[in-house]
Amino acid sequence: MRARNTTIMLLFSALLISLPAERLYGQFGFGMHFSNDLYQSVSNPDEDAEYSNARSIVISPSFGPRFYYGFGEWSVSAQTAIGISPFSWDWDEFRGMGTLYAPSLFSINYGGLSGFSEEEANWGFSVGGGIHLGITDFYFREDEIRDEGLNLIATPLAQIAFGYGTKGTAASVYVRYGRESAGSEIFSVGVALDINFLQRRNYR
Repeated sequence: MRARNTTIMLLFSALLISLPAERLYGQFGFGMHFSNDLYQSVSNPDEDAEYSNARSIVISPSFGPRFYYGFGEWSVSAQTAIGISPFSWDWDEFRGMGTLYAPSLFSINYGGLSGFSEEEANWGFSVGGGIHLGITDFYFREDEIRDEGLNLIATPLAQIAFGYGTKGTAASVYVRYGRESAGSEIFSVGVALDINFLQRRNYR
């Protein structure tokens, strides 16, 4: 066991030595994340069956801050956002309209989606996970739930994204999915624009 650990440490040290000096120090970044779910489905837990399993198409915008830390073409990032699907409702039985949602994600990003892309534009991808908070039936509620409080749904979330980026700006297409043991579920497909302000200022 000790020999194996020593070998791993030697290999890791060799990797660090082989990297250019400037890559041993990561870069910090700060920016904004803008997204829009082209399709979104948010389901309440099984025990809250009186609330909608709401779906919407085309219009579900969100925005929020994003923080980066990166090495060359790779980065990690943390983001949160708040959004609204103004025309979402249960397509099987109308119970109310409108979904407020707030996805928070930690991601690993590569290439054009790293947030540190330079002048030459290139493709990239991102994978991440986090939590999705949602409230369905925000307004125009049916009598059955009109006097009930708003029901906050917390669902674990995974995301994969592919896109194109240059000069600290990236556009991508993403898929998000999550399900919680109590039955709450989130699925969405959308488009996003991410801007790393600290990287962008290098090109003014």
